[in-house]
Amino acid sequence: MPDTTTRRPPPSERRLRVIDTFIDVLLEGGVPTAVEVAERADVSMATLFRYFATLDEIRHDAMARVLERFPHLFSLPDRAVGDREQRIRSFVAARLDLHEALHALQLLQRASAVRDPWAAEMVHKSRLTMAEETRRHFEPELRGVTPARRESLLATLDLVTSVESWQTFRVSFDQPIARTRRAWFDAVDHLLPPH
Repeated sequence: MPDTTTRRPPPSERRLRVIDTFIDVLLEGGVPTAVEVAERADVSMATLFRYFATLDEIRHDAMARVLERFPHLFSLPDRAVGDREQRIRSFVAARLDLHEALHALQLLQRASAVRDPWAAEMVHKSRLTMAEETRRHFEPELRGVTPARRESLLATLDLVTSVESWQTFRVSFDQPIARTRRAWFDAVDHLLPPH
């Protein structure tokens, strides 16, 4: 006789499904509500709140989960490979890919950072990690500048290619990705000292 019982996923799998659903709703342009996340994750509201006290707790776990789901978006391909122009192009392309894919999560995290110290710390760590990637990527150009100038350049490069810059170009000014890419390339090219 065939087994007709339905296997219930283990708690860790249901918890992860809630987190992934939260991410998916946000990336689809929605504002995740507890009801929508529970329904789409196929868990009851009681189960959702058994695993998470609040939606902020889900958001916290979602920010950590993003690194697991999209690791390719958080590192620069071909780091420090090619000539200056190739490295600028790969840098700009990588930052645009990151923001095109994850801007909703990034902007939510930054908005949450105003009232949530954990979110503020995550934003800070993310910026430092990206600055370190940038430092290694443009090491030939940064090698000859003073440490203070290098830190200023890294901060400016981060600002020019930040999710806030992406939002300004792509949303506020309704610029197509090609124009955004060109503007960022020109800005980075102008900022970096010659090699």
